[in-house]
Parts: sequence; C-alpha cells; structure tokens
Amino acid sequence: MKRIIPVIAACFVMTVLLDVSVDAQRAPKNVQVLTDLSTREIRDYMKSVSSGIGEKCDYCHNLKDYSSDEKETKLIGREFIKLVEQLNEQVAAINTNVMRKENLQPVTCYTCHAGELTIISED
Repeated sequence: MKRIIPVIAACFVMTVLLDVSVDAQRAPKNVQVLTDLSTREIRDYMKSVSSGIGEKCDYCHNLKDYSSDEKETKLIGREFIKLVEQLNEQVAAINTNVMRKENLQPVTCYTCHAGELTIISED
C-alpha cells in the first residue's frame, strides 16, 4: 500500500503535466484581439463568429497555420471584432447609465449577419 500511493501521485502529476503541455501547443498564437480570453474562450468565441457569419474557419484562417495573417478576411474580421467590442461597451454604458438595468442585449456577429455572409456588389 505504501508503494501504491507514490505511484498514483506520480501518475496524476504526469497526467496534469501532459494536459498543460498539450494545451500550450494548441494555444492560439498571434492573438491581437480577445487577449483577455482563455484558449477555450477564444475557441468558443470563434465558433460563435463562424456561426454568426455563416462561414467555416477556412474563410479567415489558413488551416495549416491559424496564426497567419495571409488572408485579408482575417484582417477584416479582426477589425469587426474590435467594432463589436466597442459597441458592447456602449451597450453596457446605456444599460448602466440610462436604463439602470440590463435591457439591451450584447451585439454579436449574428446581430448583423444573421448567419449569412453578405457581400455588397459595387456594380
């Protein structure tokens, strides 16, 4: 019994270290917006963006290197995420200062896109 406890403890430590190592390898790189979110929160947020604009990850990302800024759509998307953050700061201020309670819902990509990417033609 005395030998089993150290073995179990060692296995637990190894499992924790392995989980941390895997998470570190999968952690997003080149994050310029959403810097206050955890890796899991960034992934969840990006899933909501994908759903909100009706596009898959490869619309903005190089699937072999998600950190790459080679696609213009990623650069544009980054600016829209900043816009959404600014709008939600204003919504929060209105809720707090004017309405005195939370009546207005936060803005998301879905607010404008409704699950479809709309491209306006210049014709």
